[in-house]
Amino acid sequence: MTTQEIIPPATRVRGAKFIVIAMVVYAVLRLAGVHGYFSGDAEGIAALLQIIGTLYSVVYAFATYVIWGQFAAVENEIVQEAGALKDLVLFSKSLKEATREPIVRAVKAYARGVMETEWGVLAHGEGTDRTDKLFSGVIASVVEANPQDESEQRAYQSLLAIAGRASAARDERLATSAKRIPRTLLLFVSLTAVMILFLLLLFPFRNLALGVVSVAITTMLLYFAHFVLTDLDNPFEGTWNVDSEAFRDLAAEAR
Repeated sequence: MTTQEIIPPATRVRGAKFIVIAMVVYAVLRLAGVHGYFSGDAEGIAALLQIIGTLYSVVYAFATYVIWGQFAAVENEIVQEAGALKDLVLFSKSLKEATREPIVRAVKAYARGVMETEWGVLAHGEGTDRTDKLFSGVIASVVEANPQDESEQRAYQSLLAIAGRASAARDERLATSAKRIPRTLLLFVSLTAVMILFLLLLFPFRNLALGVVSVAITTMLLYFAHFVLTDLDNPFEGTWNVDSEAFRDLAAEAR
């Protein structure tokens, strides 16, 4: 994955603007003599920066851990659901073609529906009515199968169990997909980052160039830390998102 794919051009341009603005603000404050008022309080500002920086690190790490856990859980449930549906197609091969064909057709229709619409609606927090109906069609095709002999009866029982597994994975995937970082937590993390930058802008560095560089580096790190946090928060939209490849393979291979 290239740098351009990891960080979108629009995000990089916006980040560059923030960095330049922070550097200019620090230079203007320095040249205006504002930092002279804080020259005797450098140790106090440094201590405050350390306290707030530590708090930011802990809260940010916690938020990232929770969001990454949800992200990974969605990926896992996608694999579980698609795998169960593949098993459904595979185990249905012991049924007569007339009985099996509706199951395969329903699975392919559902897989295509997920690829075409579900990622988009989940990204925007909308309802999944279309794919709900398609998945109900998958369950109905299994329930309505009519086993003709003892061998088909055993296969039928396995199919019911597999369909239940797929249903559980789908329910868990949808429930986890709807979770987002609490707005109060995101606001707290953002305000802490702003406070770090604010204190750094007032810190009386002895060397102007060192001050400008320090502000630029800190602004860059805080900005892209915020980008990572908000991008991972929605597993179906953004730079890092879950892929629908499992359902694409299912639609292509189901036969």
